[in-house]
Amino acid sequence: MGQPDPYGPPPGGQPQQQFGQQQYGTPPQGQPGQYGPPPGQFPPGQPGFPPAPPKKSKTGAFIKAGVLAVVVIAAVVIGIVSFSNSPASSNAGDCLTITEFTQGGDDPAKADCNDPKANVKIGEKLESASDECTGGTESGYDTYSVSGRSSYKLCLMINAKQGDCLANFTSKTKGYQKVPCTDPTKDGELVKVVEGQADKNLCEGTEANYAVAYPKPATTMCVKGNA
Repeated sequence: MGQPDPYGPPPGGQPQQQFGQQQYGTPPQGQPGQYGPPPGQFPPGQPGFPPAPPKKSKTGAFIKAGVLAVVVIAAVVIGIVSFSNSPASSNAGDCLTITEFTQGGDDPAKADCNDPKANVKIGEKLESASDECTGGTESGYDTYSVSGRSSYKLCLMINAKQGDCLANFTSKTKGYQKVPCTDPTKDGELVKVVEGQADKNLCEGTEANYAVAYPKPATTMCVKGNA
């Protein structure tokens, strides 16, 4: 207790912020650059990973659960469909598609977790936008928050499996995108994923130079970023 986390902060390395106000953590002065030492090699006496890309977060506008003062039945149907596809109706374990982590971007939409466009999974849903995800600023979650009559926060995990490759892993605002590992836009490869454990030390001995540990559900992702 009292010792620094040898793996550095989780993706983002900085306190969670409102959508569209993200910032990426930077390595401490004098420490390795963005991707740190070569995969599997760390300075003597200082094993671990450099700070990973910052967490992404977004504040969404209040989404009404229905359509008020409607005259046309079709308008009611559209309102119901819109709500059923919105994050407001989602729960832990559901997946979403987020293309842009900015206020001007499209609102997240629910999606089947097997859909390649479903790039994040809800690890935890909190009852207030001001609540902190489990693990606080040290967790690896991205977040989506809604304030107003309906207030909640979604703690988001990357929806990907071992062997998947991602574009926009290090982007400040763009949503993660699954791409072929030969794609030149790739900037992250999941070289190891462990379910049931949230421990960055599980990434030691792999080619990963980023480690993400989600508390709920306990999951560790070891990511090899492009040097």
